[in-house]
Amino acid sequence: MLNNLKYKFLPLYYQIIEKVKLIQVKSRYRAAKRLSISTIKRIDNQFIPKNISEIRLFAIMRNESLRLPHFMTYYKNLGVERFFLIDNNSTDDSVTLALAEEKVHVFETKENYQNHWFWMEHLLDTYGKGHWCVVVDIDELFSYPSAEHLSLRELRVFLESRNETAIRTFLLDMYSDQSVVAASYSRGENPLEMLNYFDKDYRKIPFSFPDRSTGKSYTFEIFTGGMRDRVFGRSNPPSILSKVPFFKNTEGTYLSQGMHAINGATLSEVQGVVFHTKFLSDFITEVEEECEREQHYGNAFYYKIFHQKLKETPDIQFYHEGSVKFENLQQLVELGLMKTTPEFEAFAQSVLAEKTT
Repeated sequence: MLNNLKYKFLPLYYQIIEKVKLIQVKSRYRAAKRLSISTIKRIDNQFIPKNISEIRLFAIMRNESLRLPHFMTYYKNLGVERFFLIDNNSTDDSVTLALAEEKVHVFETKENYQNHWFWMEHLLDTYGKGHWCVVVDIDELFSYPSAEHLSLRELRVFLESRNETAIRTFLLDMYSDQSVVAASYSRGENPLEMLNYFDKDYRKIPFSFPDRSTGKSYTFEIFTGGMRDRVFGRSNPPSILSKVPFFKNTEGTYLSQGMHAINGATLSEVQGVVFHTKFLSDFITEVEEECEREQHYGNAFYYKIFHQKLKETPDIQFYHEGSVKFENLQQLVELGLMKTTPEFEAFAQSVLAEKTT
């Protein structure tokens, strides 16, 4: 009888142990987050309205004065109505440029970048709840089928009509047909005029991500491969080329660090891309700095892979005979990097017809 009771209550015992562990994990996470966000200071004085219809963009920046002007113009034209930027120890004029813009709210922290996702979670919780949010890095330009004439507001209308709350994208590494050293760029220009080639090959694999709001993990299908694997080799963990840059920030939705995955959202069948404009000539300096700082993932794990390759090939060139020159968004649909549906195409055509009559 005692043995029967033992086996009867053993599962309950293990459940209690797991619950205690989960409570401890969540408690440590909340304590670390409180400490980290206490370092954030708001430095703009612009009014922030309680307007739930606004599409809001959130980004973290450090020394992004080269790309920031075009980044701001690009997203304003796409339909972003308000920006929330966190500066982390910039030594250039990024903050000055941001403060000069209307509807741009600037925060700063001197803390170690390793805690950056605490800052992002805080801003999303404080200023993004209930909003459709764009979350990107400054070197990332989000796009989707028919974005030439379909704004984010109109994309939102389509997604909400289907009760979808997020769109998955492919992080498309863009590069020049010249060496990285020669891929120079002037502030305010469109970086895609210089970085106009990409690799079209990739793989899909399941990957586990932590949901720090629940203390549990979840599985999300990611993209990997492309130029990153071809030039720098496969790594473990892999280079993650998945992004979720546009989502409705509802209760129970959790965007994972790096915007690589999302939990508690309904993903659209429509798929976009994020044009990744990292590989300009300043890439070399950035790699050296980040390897020295060791504040990115895994003490700059990926940057150290970049650095080793740059040591071997200082005049590295990403272009090869299999590179594809970017032409237009329809090309990316045909290559399968973007995806559309008959319903979305009909919607996009109806919007275009209204605008041209």
